[in-house]
Amino acid sequence: MVREGVLPPAKSGQYIAAHAKHVQIHEEGLDKLAKEMLSSMKTGKLEVPDTGADIIHPSPEHPRATDWVFITDALNFCFWSYTGAEKWMVDGHTGYYALEAALYRAIKEGQDIMNPAFYSKITADELKHIFRGDNKVEIPLFEKRLSVLHEIGPILLQKYNGTFETCVKEADKSAVKLLEIVVENFPCFRDESEYNGQAVSFYKRAQILVSDLWYFFDRAGWGELRDIDKMTMFADYRVPQVLVYFGVLSYTSQLVDKLKKDELLPSGSEEEVEIRGCSIHAVELLKKRIEEKITSKAEDNSEIPNSSLIDYYLWCYRRRYKDAMESIPFHKTFGIFY
Repeated sequence: MVREGVLPPAKSGQYIAAHAKHVQIHEEGLDKLAKEMLSSMKTGKLEVPDTGADIIHPSPEHPRATDWVFITDALNFCFWSYTGAEKWMVDGHTGYYALEAALYRAIKEGQDIMNPAFYSKITADELKHIFRGDNKVEIPLFEKRLSVLHEIGPILLQKYNGTFETCVKEADKSAVKLLEIVVENFPCFRDESEYNGQAVSFYKRAQILVSDLWYFFDRAGWGELRDIDKMTMFADYRVPQVLVYFGVLSYTSQLVDKLKKDELLPSGSEEEVEIRGCSIHAVELLKKRIEEKITSKAEDNSEIPNSSLIDYYLWCYRRRYKDAMESIPFHKTFGIFY
């Protein structure tokens, strides 16, 4: 339970998939993708495809490392561009990697960007300087990002001693508890909708925040979260694209036509909710399928990947094989939730 009356992400995905009109999940596609992922587990762990991008972030030993994870995921939304359009780029990076590059550059230039006392009062001109790109393209939804910083900064200062570490301590090594703290106290992470008369949730950025903390600190220290397996995948634009590529998901011809024409799907619309919800449920089914394959072999001691790792694998797969993905249109929605 995260919020009363709202289905949590896993149950939301199951509910949406059971009622979906525009999106379908296919058993054959699940088998195909499970086989592909199992073939990558040569070392007993899921091997994430190499995206060729440099890792751009402070050391986990940095005194504000947890605040780095918090601010990057608070600003981690809406990097897509229309087909053929020039992309926002920082030091040769695009998308989330460009965000990391911009924030890390700010740190190197002496900007106290991880401190809520600074970014709670940051001006538009100051933030524009931090987000300056290699070209004239501005980061999407700039005003929304400024608003997010002005929202989360005062909350950290007033309720959590000016650091996300306090939230992590309060969660007491529980991923679910940390998710609840984030969703309840920071409205910009409250990724919910209504579908078929039922309140549903996705919590993409809140769940990726929890999982990034686990991953960034290598499952120890600030990243020791005993119930991380309760997190689902992070319902975004790109992972559904990979699921369609492998035949796990399919869309109606009418929906495909909309995506090919770059038509915006409004946030909370039936088609948008179905793409995200079916993606969550598909990854839950995929996780179960991989677990069954591993446990059916008595001699197989492979680590069963959780949904967070499966999501990261799929996201990196899309980056690694982006040329092959070009023929698969992805949905486009303006908003702060993913």
